[in-house]
Amino acid sequence: MENNDQVQLIIPTSSGYEEVAETTIAHLGLRSGFSLKEIENLRLVMKATTGMFFSMSEWDKPLHINFLFSHQKMQVTVTSHTTKPVASDENLINDYKNFVLPRVNELVVNREKSWIVFAFETANSTN
Repeated sequence: MENNDQVQLIIPTSSGYEEVAETTIAHLGLRSGFSLKEIENLRLVMKATTGMFFSMSEWDKPLHINFLFSHQKMQVTVTSHTTKPVASDENLINDYKNFVLPRVNELVVNREKSWIVFAFETANSTN
């Protein structure tokens, strides 16, 4: 990505804070030139991603969300500095991937290190 901007967000893993992440990605998507439909997809992906982390009731570390974006492109990294793997339930991981993959261009889930990266590029962008 060229001419990138970066925003870092750290949120507690308690109820209600996932909306902060959803609002942030929507605003950055608007700023990056995504359509309203694409912004809604970004919000849904962020909701699913934070939901994946929040689903672990014993989670004690905040989420670190890094948004790297430029015109019509965005890469988001979500991680928690913990030794616990994200979502030990294989079905939960597969359901997450099946939901997210049609909405993003790239997805990497590292369960052991507790991080998820997804990238999105608007359909209108030129390479």
